[in-house]
Amino acid sequence: MQPTSPRPDACIRNLGAGCALALLLLPSFARCQSPSGAAMPTPAQSEPAATNDDTLPSFLLKVPAGEVAVGMEIDAFVQACAEAAFEFNPSIAHKAATQKFVQAMRRSSSMIGRKQVPLPTFYLGKWPVKNSEYEVFVRAERAAGREIRPPMHWWKEGAKDEYEEALPEIRKAFPKTENAALLYWERHGHELNFNVQDEDGNSIGDQPVVFVSWRDANRFAASLGMRLPTEFELTRAMRGDGSHTWPGGEQKDQDQWSAKKKDLLGMAKTTDLRVKPVGTVAGATGPFGHLDMFGQVWQLCGDLGFQPIHRDIEGFVKTWEKDLQKHKLGKMLERKPTWRGNFIIAKGGSYLSYQEPVQLMIDARAPMQTTDVLESVGFRLAKSLQPGYDFLYSLQRIEFDSSAFAKNQALALDQLVGGERYTLAENGFPSDYEAVAFAPANWLFDEKQMRLKTLNEGAQVKPLLLGALASSANFANGCPAGLYSVFFRAAGIPKELRDAVKQGHKAVVKARKEAEKAKKNKKKDSKKSTKDTKPSKWRMVTKRFGLTEDDLASAKAANGNLGFVRIDDVTIPTDRDSYILSTKGKMVSVFEGSKKKASFSDPVPSTLVIEPGAKGQEDKAIAKFTFGIPLLARSPKKVVLFQLNAVLDQAPPSPDKPWRLGK
Repeated sequence: MQPTSPRPDACIRNLGAGCALALLLLPSFARCQSPSGAAMPTPAQSEPAATNDDTLPSFLLKVPAGEVAVGMEIDAFVQACAEAAFEFNPSIAHKAATQKFVQAMRRSSSMIGRKQVPLPTFYLGKWPVKNSEYEVFVRAERAAGREIRPPMHWWKEGAKDEYEEALPEIRKAFPKTENAALLYWERHGHELNFNVQDEDGNSIGDQPVVFVSWRDANRFAASLGMRLPTEFELTRAMRGDGSHTWPGGEQKDQDQWSAKKKDLLGMAKTTDLRVKPVGTVAGATGPFGHLDMFGQVWQLCGDLGFQPIHRDIEGFVKTWEKDLQKHKLGKMLERKPTWRGNFIIAKGGSYLSYQEPVQLMIDARAPMQTTDVLESVGFRLAKSLQPGYDFLYSLQRIEFDSSAFAKNQALALDQLVGGERYTLAENGFPSDYEAVAFAPANWLFDEKQMRLKTLNEGAQVKPLLLGALASSANFANGCPAGLYSVFFRAAGIPKELRDAVKQGHKAVVKARKEAEKAKKNKKKDSKKSTKDTKPSKWRMVTKRFGLTEDDLASAKAANGNLGFVRIDDVTIPTDRDSYILSTKGKMVSVFEGSKKKASFSDPVPSTLVIEPGAKGQEDKAIAKFTFGIPLLARSPKKVVLFQLNAVLDQAPPSPDKPWRLGK
C-alpha cells in the first residue's frame, strides 16, 4: 500500500479519499535533539491501565510472548482485495469494479506471503499517544530552550486568533500559494503559540495526537524511555494468536469486509468520520485490550525501511512469480512494489479509510518518509523488558552518527545493557525518567586474525570504536546528556610518538633559546622561528597527536612522555586506558578507564552496576559497565572484555528510588 505524492493544493480538513492514506502528506523540517531527562509535568486525563510491574507507567499493557502470523497467502489476499473493492458481491469484483480491485491489490501487494514470527514479551501503550500527553513534552522542551514544533492544528485551530492575525504575513511570505499556512508552520512552528483545543475552544486533550513526524515521535518516546513498536509487534497486538484478515474476524464466518465492519469500527455515519477521543470505538480494541488499534489514526512503526512484510525479498519474488502471477485473478496485478530503505511504515488505517477499506486489513501497511507529517497519522508507545533499551534505541533512530562504523559493522542491540528509574505521578504517568545504557558494536575487526598486543598498539594511534552510550543526565565531566559513540584508547605511547616528542622537545627548546638570545641582542634578522620551511617528521607526528610547541617545550617532554595526547581538543591521558565520547564525528569528552586492562575472554553477558560516586562525588551515580565484544567479525567465540565507568550528574540509587537493572 503506497501513498501518493504530496499534494500542495490540499486543505487541512475535508481531504479527498483517493490517496492510499486518504490524507495529505506534509513534509516536516523539524530539527531533532536528544531529550534532557529533566523532570516533566504530568498530563491530565491519563487513566491507569495496570501493568505487572508497578515501577513502570500504568498506561502500558503487556503483550505476552508468542508467534504472530504476518502477511497473507495468495488466495486470502485476492479474496480480501475483492471484498474491499466490491463488498456487495466480491466474487464479481474483478468485473464490476475492475479498477478498484486492481488498485486494492497494487496498494497491498507488499503483504503477500505468510510467515510465523516469534516475539518476546513486550509492553504496548493501551491507547495511541494523546494530545494531552504530547503537550507535556512540547512544553517541557520549550521550557528547556530546545526547538520543538507543536502539531499544526494546535496553532491553526487552537490559537485561531493568532493564526488569523498572521494571515497577512503568511500571504506575503508565500504569495499565490494555496498551502501557504502549511509552509509558514513548517518554517516557524517552533516559535508559534498553541492551545490543545479545537476551533470552537473545546479541549482535544483526549484525542490521539497527529501532525507529528516519525523523528519527533522517536524523540518523544526516548524522553519516556520508550520506543515506537515494530511492525511485527503491532501486528501481534492486532491479531493475537489468530490468523484472521480483518478486525473482529476471529470467527471464520465474520472474517470478511462488510457493512457490519463499518459499524464495528465506528464508520457507519458521516458524523463518525473524524478523530475521536481514545476508547470511543469498542470494536477497535485489540485482543490484548489495546484501544483504537484500527480505524482511528494510522500508527507509526519503529522499523526503518519499506520492504516485504516478512522481510524476505527473494521469497517475495518467488511468491509473486509462482503463485500470484499464476492465479486466475492475481495475475491482473502486473507491477511489483518499489522497496525504499529510507521509508517507514504506518499501520491500522484511520477514520478516513472507510472509502478504501483495504487499509483496514490487519496486515495493511503504508510507507511514509521519516519527515512526513500527516493529518490522520499518530503513534503509540512500546516498552521492552530490558531497562534502558528503548531509550538508546529511540535516540539512535534519530541522531546517531554511524559514519565511523565499517561495512557490516553495527550496534549489537541484543547485547545492550542499561538501567532506568521512573518517577510516577498519581495517575501512573512519568513525572521524571532517568536512564543510562550502552550498546556494544557487533565486532571489532574484519580481519582473519588479531592479537591483543596489536589491538592495543593500534588503539594508541587510532582509537577503536566500541559502541554507543546514552544518558538522560549530564555526565560529571561536563558532557551533556545524549547519545554518543564510544572509542577506546589503550594506555601507552607509540614509539613513533615518543621519539618525535624527544626530538621536538630538543628542537623547540633550542629554537626558543636562540630566539630569546636574538631578541636580547636586538638582531631581528637573525631571529629564528621554530617552524621549519620544510616540516620535519617529528612535527608531523606530534601534530597528528594534537601536541603543540608549548607542550613540547615542557620539561616533561624531555623523555618523550608528556602523559597525554589530544584528539579534537580533548586531552586524553596515556598512563591508563581511556574511553572517549564522540558525536557528529568529533571527540568531545573522555572517561579514564579502570586499572584493569582490556583482556580476551569467552563470551559473557554484559553487566551494569550503578552505585554512589567516589569520595567527593557521593551525590552522583557511577555506572560501571562490563561488556565483551567479538574480536573478529567472522568468529564470535573470542571476545575482548572492557570496563567503562561513567560518572553521572544525578542521584545514586537509594532504597526509596532504586534503579531497574537488567537481569
